[in-house]
Amino acid sequence: MSGRVVAVVTMTIVVLVCPAMQAQDASAKFRLAQSYEQGGDFENALTLYRELYAREPSNYMYFDGLRRSLLQLKRYDEAAGLIRHRLGMYPNDANLFCLLGGALYQAGNEREADAAWEKAIATEPTNPNAYRLVANSLLEHRLLDKGAAVFKRARIACNDPTLFTLDLAQLLAVSMDYAGATTEFLRYLEQAPMQLLYVQNRMAQFTAKEEARNEAILVVREALRKSNDMNLYRLLGWLLQEGKRYEEAFGVYKTIDRMANARGAELYAFAERAYKEGAFAIAAEAYKAAIEAPLSPQRLPYAKYGYALALKELSVQSDTASTQAGIEGPLPESQARSASAIERFRAIINEYPHTEFAARSAFQIGMIQYSRYFDLDAALASFTIVQQSSVPALQYDAAIKIGEVLTAKGDTTGAMQWFRTVIAAPNATPDQQDEATYRLAEVQYFNGNFSEALKTLEAVSTNLKADYANDALLLLAFLQENTLTAPAPLKEFARADFLARQKKYTEAITALQFLIEKYPQVLFVDDALLRIASLQTLAARYNDALLTYQRLLSQFKESSIALDKAQFSIAEVYDYRLKDKAQALAAYERLLADYPQSLYGERARKRIRELRGDSL
Repeated sequence: MSGRVVAVVTMTIVVLVCPAMQAQDASAKFRLAQSYEQGGDFENALTLYRELYAREPSNYMYFDGLRRSLLQLKRYDEAAGLIRHRLGMYPNDANLFCLLGGALYQAGNEREADAAWEKAIATEPTNPNAYRLVANSLLEHRLLDKGAAVFKRARIACNDPTLFTLDLAQLLAVSMDYAGATTEFLRYLEQAPMQLLYVQNRMAQFTAKEEARNEAILVVREALRKSNDMNLYRLLGWLLQEGKRYEEAFGVYKTIDRMANARGAELYAFAERAYKEGAFAIAAEAYKAAIEAPLSPQRLPYAKYGYALALKELSVQSDTASTQAGIEGPLPESQARSASAIERFRAIINEYPHTEFAARSAFQIGMIQYSRYFDLDAALASFTIVQQSSVPALQYDAAIKIGEVLTAKGDTTGAMQWFRTVIAAPNATPDQQDEATYRLAEVQYFNGNFSEALKTLEAVSTNLKADYANDALLLLAFLQENTLTAPAPLKEFARADFLARQKKYTEAITALQFLIEKYPQVLFVDDALLRIASLQTLAARYNDALLTYQRLLSQFKESSIALDKAQFSIAEVYDYRLKDKAQALAAYERLLADYPQSLYGERARKRIRELRGDSL
């Protein structure tokens, strides 16, 4: 091969290889520049991006990397110059005008920035995308009002009043223009009537605030003056429920039920939510209205059972003040509601015999008889009926309650047999087995079998949300602390607890007083005093209770962990039992002064405000 031919071949290879090598070199530099940028080394990233852009100014990735680096280094004028250079190549690029507006705004040239954003719109003044680009650029720089104005301009320029409804709604919500945001959501709902749940989910991002929710309610009410749209009623009902304004919501759902010809179905759904949220009075009214609609036969037993449950819960609410102060027995209003609830449950049993509704109703009757009236024989009969039903879950709940009733009757042997039945049942739930295990340990404690009680309690995998969880933990800690150090006085304490469970309060008080006299040095004397005072309150011996609480406060002021509880109990006795407002206020205030970190502090503050009449 001649030298000339070799030279030609060599040159051809160089021509072919060099672009490939250059491309590889550019790619490596670009990756390195990205790496520097991601690591925060913007100076080195800038150097590489600048080299790449000088070599290939048409490459958008090189341009954008260079622009970002300049902005990170706050070299805004250079960034603006770079963008203008590219605009020379692409003069009708709306995105470049938006980038220029952003750079100029960051440089402090707001007037020039506005002009750049206007030029972006001017590239296609009837194209919604141009307005979206500008609005997004404005929002990136937290220019919320200007962004909203651009969205609104687009509607006029594009002759489409429905443009950007969701974008504008979200933007107005962020800007705390809740009325405006709601108006936009209603506009969207008019376009997409099937998207009510979606609208509610989006509005829920701001309706947790009372101010925002009230503004939204006003907007929806105003819209209802112009339109009888069902969706507007549903949205209004939802907003009122979100604000716990159940009475108003009930009125709205009456309208919805009538308009939809739902025959009580809408009222029933409302009653269910109100019940779950603790609005038992309105829930009872709604259940009753649904029943009278009348509901379809398929839903009717559910509503009747819900109505009876709501009446039962109302009786519990009526007794709240009483139980807070540890007072025995239901109040007259509670008794009437409990009786009404029992009547409703019995009607369900008669109307739907041999069904789950009948079994559940019998269980609830047993609960009222046991918890409200302490009618142990009647409660035992009711729970026995449930235990013999064909509803396994209720059978085990009833078995536990039978054990509790037998405990209250003093039959610990029978009680333990029922608890062990549940513990051994292969198809009982873990929660049922845990509760039965705790109740068994409690009976073992009453019987003075502390080692067995401890062993049993340690087997409980306590669900902290369960009603018995706190009692189980307290009993475990109490036994662990005192079983080895004071077994004899502990037996006396357990016997007194057992008498109290049977509501033999006078005997329990005497037993505890004897314990304190006989064993004045045991660690749980303060617990015994606290228990005596509580029992004296239950026995309506209020002045004795106050003296016992005061003894605890003075005798154990350096050692007891129950001092704040004693002080709070004093306040409640004055408040709810003796009706001495002045003494109650003084006692609550004493709690706050002496025990500022007490868990009872918030309740005390609330009650002080109520007693003074400034709770609102």
